Amino acid sequence: MGRLKYDDIKKEVEECGWQLLSTTYTNLKTDMTFKCPNGHSNYYSLEKWRHGHVCSICENNPLANVNTKPVKKKGYRILALDQASITSGWSIFDNEELISYGKWSSDGTHSTERIGQTKYWVASMIAKWKPDMVVLEDIQLQKFKTNTGSGDAVLTFKKLAHLQGVLKNYLFETGIPYTVVSPSTWRAHSEIKGKERTDRKRNAQLKIKSLYDVQVTQDEADAILIGRWAVHNHSQTKMIEF
Repeated sequence: MGRLKYDDIKKEVEECGWQLLSTTYTNLKTDMTFKCPNGHSNYYSLEKWRHGHVCSICENNPLANVNTKPVKKKGYRILALDQASITSGWSIFDNEELISYGKWSSDGTHSTERIGQTKYWVASMIAKWKPDMVVLEDIQLQKFKTNTGSGDAVLTFKKLAHLQGVLKNYLFETGIPYTVVSPSTWRAHSEIKGKERTDRKRNAQLKIKSLYDVQVTQDEADAILIGRWAVHNHSQTKMIEF
């Protein structure tokens, strides 16, 4: 088999919907610049590109695999989030009706990657549901009875602060109205009590069962009750800026 020619490689790439941005070709293992069908530049060898035609950016973007076809509204729509760096709960309300709910988990290997994936996921939710307002749960530093977990608590707080900042900045830049509600506020609205965090989580699940007759996870329960608070208070809420 003769040596591959640049023009033949360029044609092969374009037939797959990609573009070859590099102007020279050395061999199969030499890196070149490719552009995927979604416009992302990738830098790797022809040998690697041929192994699946995978865009490293699209691969880590939940938008690439999420159905973002808009869902018809039945009224004022609220997207409520119990956001976290790994698993986030969400709920959708049209006026006072609970339309949908669920949870989403990031599979990133470190917090910065997971936060980026969560931002993409929120973007996909907004593209699909077209909410009139987004509600985020405010962050709080968890209390520990001993010093054993204090370092972990601070680290978790920092990660959640980073995530909240990224999401608020995204919502602000895209012009989507949003507000932030503290856990104590939405829990008081739904009369969720409990001395320990596990008690409050369990009572939130029981509240959802009594209100909507569905079994949900802890993340889903919190997101639904955050949305329920927003339904009854959205006319009084204002976008929070720091």
